[in-house]
Parts: sequence; structure tokens; C-alpha cells
Amino acid sequence: MVKLSRKIRALEAWVREHPALADVPVATVAGRPVSPREILGMLRRGEGVEGALAALAKAGLDPDEEEEWRLLEEYLRRLLEQPGPKPVIMVLGQAITLQQALVHVRARDAKGKALLQMYRRLRAYMATRVG
Repeated sequence: MVKLSRKIRALEAWVREHPALADVPVATVAGRPVSPREILGMLRRGEGVEGALAALAKAGLDPDEEEEWRLLEEYLRRLLEQPGPKPVIMVLGQAITLQQALVHVRARDAKGKALLQMYRRLRAYMATRVG
């Protein structure tokens, strides 16, 4: 129990220190993409603790490519759902909207693959900030 409470405190601190990254899906639990903030909620509620802890452990590792595509799609979908102006993303020298990015990710074309590489770099950066 002490170990779990320590993990919760560490993840709470991480979410406070990295609010812009706290809602980026980083792993899957029971087949559902989850962000660090969602993992924290699961741990606090005592729901799916084993899966949440496994997701935390995996957050620093490379998921398989299918999971990465799914996580990237979920990340873009969540960004689209947020209120307010939407960012423009520079991909292969061209500015595209989030909606266009989602289309390219679903098509897994050259721009989608470039977006996947960008997402991998974001996850790698996040992994260096966990713990």
C-alpha cells in the first residue's frame, strides 16, 4: 500500500509539473487509451490498479506500432474536442489543421507517418519526465 501511495504522489507531482502533457494518451489499459491524468484517477479510485501500474511502467517503453497509431489518433481526437481555437501543425513543411492531421493518421500516409514520428518524440520526452 505504501508503494502505491508513493506512486500516486509521484504521479500527482508529475501532472502538476507537466499540465500540458498530462492528457496525452501514453498507454492502453483494458484496450482503452489512457493519459497520465487518467492513470492517476484510476489509482486514486483503486480501479484497475494492476493495469494502471502496468501502463505507468510501460509509459517509458515503446508500444507496438498499432498501439502507437491508436494513441496518436486518440490524442488528436481529444485535442479536437477541447474548446477554443485549434492549433495548426507543421508537417513536412505544410501547415495542417487537427482535422487534416486526423485524416492523415487514419490513412497512414506520408504525413500520417510524420505525425507518428512527432508523437513518438513527444512520448520519449514525456518518458524522460516520469518518475
